[in-house]
Amino acid sequence: MDIYCTRPNCTKPLNTFADLDSGNTLKTIAQKFCTACGMPLLLGGRYIVERPIAQGGFGATFLARDRYTPAMKRCVVKLLQPVGLTSSQMVIAKQMFEREATVLEDLGTHPQIPDMLAYFEVQSGQDEFFYLVQEFVDGFTLEQIVEQHGAIAEADVLEIMQSLLPVLTFIHDKGSIHRDIKPANIMVRKLDQTYFLLDFGAVKQVAGAVKGQKSTGIFTPGYGAPEQMRGDTVFPATDLYAFAVTCLFLLTGKDPDELFDVNYNTWKWDRFVQLSPNLNNVLHKMLETAPSDRFTAASDVLQALNSSKILAQPSVSVPAQPPSKPAHQTSIQVPLPAPLPNFAPSVPKPVAQRSNKTPWILATPIKIQFIAAFLLGIEAMLLWQVSATVGLAFIGSPAHLIAFAVVLLGVILLRISSILDNKDLFVFVNLLSFAVVWGVQTFGKLSQFQSFPNWIEIAQYCGVAGFSAIALMAAFRLIFQLLYSLL
Repeated sequence: MDIYCTRPNCTKPLNTFADLDSGNTLKTIAQKFCTACGMPLLLGGRYIVERPIAQGGFGATFLARDRYTPAMKRCVVKLLQPVGLTSSQMVIAKQMFEREATVLEDLGTHPQIPDMLAYFEVQSGQDEFFYLVQEFVDGFTLEQIVEQHGAIAEADVLEIMQSLLPVLTFIHDKGSIHRDIKPANIMVRKLDQTYFLLDFGAVKQVAGAVKGQKSTGIFTPGYGAPEQMRGDTVFPATDLYAFAVTCLFLLTGKDPDELFDVNYNTWKWDRFVQLSPNLNNVLHKMLETAPSDRFTAASDVLQALNSSKILAQPSVSVPAQPPSKPAHQTSIQVPLPAPLPNFAPSVPKPVAQRSNKTPWILATPIKIQFIAAFLLGIEAMLLWQVSATVGLAFIGSPAHLIAFAVVLLGVILLRISSILDNKDLFVFVNLLSFAVVWGVQTFGKLSQFQSFPNWIEIAQYCGVAGFSAIALMAAFRLIFQLLYSLL
């Protein structure tokens, strides 16, 4: 199994552990550590990171699995890494982190906001890392849909607004402001085509506040309202401004800097798309420069859209003409039925995973296979020597058999309780073997030990066993590759 290290700037973040691929080890092992930097890999003791999703100046986001769920349920892990903070600033960071986690847990009760599953701290050496774990939404962002298929029809954008404006009402009624609404933070779940609002910027808010920045200065350039860019107080109308810019991106397929005329300090989208008068007016009001000139609440926007629909109905039985659309604008439905890329950027997989048909024992790099084969050969020879001499001498008494069984049971209990993992057990058995050999040669006076081989003979036997194991492993690998090439 591969586990990705979350420590920033780790030189070799991808770790492979063959012992986690079989048996109950994955559920019972206490912890695993990065082979390159020593970072704990089982976050919070349960979350196994598969790959990164996004990286930023405040931290990173990862795709992970919960090993304590029957189906290894997927989740999203968000890392906050405060860098260069004093001890007092670290205390503030911890307090804000817990406060933001509480807010996210409360907001996660809405069916269109991912659940907040856990938050915790991880200590690694002198470094402290803060983590949030949220529900994984399997789907596509609106940014991905537009980038692949172009602009979205007005009817579909209205559907998006009808779905997400009640979510904004819920957030604002809880006393929270999203602060970072944009197409990349709106996702369509593949399972039931539900729209989700993602990324409430909690990590950015904590990192910014402990560095002396205003928490209101969290936004994406082009989508942030004027008061956000000035670092002033934010309002529910601030989110409505960003939501209107998001809708313009969906309708035109153009970035905000192409839609905003800096000469006149106003938004101009008529040259890209012709909208119905009611939606046109609603967007203009949502994009007013002063927050007091905008809608004060998301419910007001929803009411304006619905009342406009009623007023737009013709009083005579004349078919209403649909608004004209430029040729580049598609009329596809959202979400799209066409296959789209996964929402997270792909990360190259190790060469060992290129084929599921490869037996696990041959899927590891050949260097590791040879080292493992040599060590196993040595271990087998040592155990044979001990059992053929010391073992035969001790087995003569029932009391010795009982003592030997107690030792074996103790080792098994240590293994089950995860106190000993595979490498610890390997080292333990080797040390025990060498201790027995040394003890017999030094203190053994019984006639049964007279034929015990000396150290030179044992080294020769171990060398032959090790190289034989390498040859056997190489032969298996060659046979498999020949058969695989023929098939």
